[in-house]
Amino acid sequence: MTTAEAQKRKYVDTKTRYQGVHARHSLNCNLALGMQRCTCDPTYYGIVWDSEIGRNRRTERVDRIQEARNLRADLYAEVRSRRGRPRSRRPVEKTNDETSNNGRIVRVRLRDLHPEFIEACEVGIALSKKGKKFTDKSRKDLNSSLRNLPGWLRDMYADEIGDHHIQKAIDEFRATDPPVSSSRINHRINAIRSLSRWALQRRKISEPLAVDVQLPADDSVQRNRIATPGEFAHLLDLLDPRDALPWAIAGYGTARAGEIESLEWPEVDFEQDLLLLGAHEDAEKSEAARRVIPMVRQLRDRLYAEWLRQGEPKTGRVCPARRASKSGKLNLSNLIERRSKIWLDLGLKPIGFQDSRHTAATWLDHAKVSPKVISVLMGHKAPKRQPDAAPITLRRYTHVLPGELERARDELQGFLDKREAEEADNDFATAA
Repeated sequence: MTTAEAQKRKYVDTKTRYQGVHARHSLNCNLALGMQRCTCDPTYYGIVWDSEIGRNRRTERVDRIQEARNLRADLYAEVRSRRGRPRSRRPVEKTNDETSNNGRIVRVRLRDLHPEFIEACEVGIALSKKGKKFTDKSRKDLNSSLRNLPGWLRDMYADEIGDHHIQKAIDEFRATDPPVSSSRINHRINAIRSLSRWALQRRKISEPLAVDVQLPADDSVQRNRIATPGEFAHLLDLLDPRDALPWAIAGYGTARAGEIESLEWPEVDFEQDLLLLGAHEDAEKSEAARRVIPMVRQLRDRLYAEWLRQGEPKTGRVCPARRASKSGKLNLSNLIERRSKIWLDLGLKPIGFQDSRHTAATWLDHAKVSPKVISVLMGHKAPKRQPDAAPITLRRYTHVLPGELERARDELQGFLDKREAEEADNDFATAA
């Protein structure tokens, strides 16, 4: 990490209309707060993916966007000039069933194509439908989904697989006892489609896969675990403050699990009570996920106490891993499994991190915050709580006025304080 990155973050980066050129705005810029116009003097820099080192390279930051474009063009030319250099590769063993690669498809089994695809994802060659590099979580999901396909399908040559073969696999998933859930089936079929898109462009297959298959209807159970403000505060008070903090960031700060795991101290501003979420590639679910959240007191107090406990760090994760791990991230699945037992032993109903986000949206709604502001705070492209509303109107013609996010924080603060006071003497134990 450079000296500049080690300093407390006071900025938000956004994309420009030029490919690979980004703008850096002040954290208090209206654009950084989810509004349409920039109110600061941004600087600009370019990004180029360098496959030789396996990461992006950046240009220096400059004041003019055209200068940043020129610097990126020079960097791109430098990287491109090295692509023609010979690289050592392990020789590929050809079987009698394979044809030559002289303009024709080289037959390869899906089982062997799988690791090649995952490697291409890791180095940024295989990209998502939006042309972006797959995140670490996405690569793990793709790898797991392809590994869990039926053995007979994985043993087939990729260029021989038809939609009827994939439909047969879907039928087998549904026929197991218990059946594979619809969401897992969707993940596995989408993994095939991602691999297919990459393989088709490189003439490893001649036809796209999983184009016309029937997927099962959504059989997921609707989340309905919503905690009241007093109940939520009571649940958190029963945990060690370090353990309670991830729930506080989700419930009071609207953060997703990936955003909690990736959150770092430079993205927490105690001077202005702001929290930057979705700042990391592996936590970015969509462009709307990158957002600035004004902190309510319940969240700020817990974050500040943890900051002091860690020795007032300038860098590092807000919720670090408890054990040595390659990623350095806290295992939230393990945390919720262990800490839910505390609540259950006391007769209390546990709450998960996604349910805590649903709770946050419910509180904002009860605090009379507008749907547009809620969508910005939640990191949604359009408010999901209003499926019948006109998305184009909400997205294009409804804007967040200056000061509305702070007003939302104040309205939520008033709602939380009032309800917590009303529920101060409640017994939240339930026959769970």
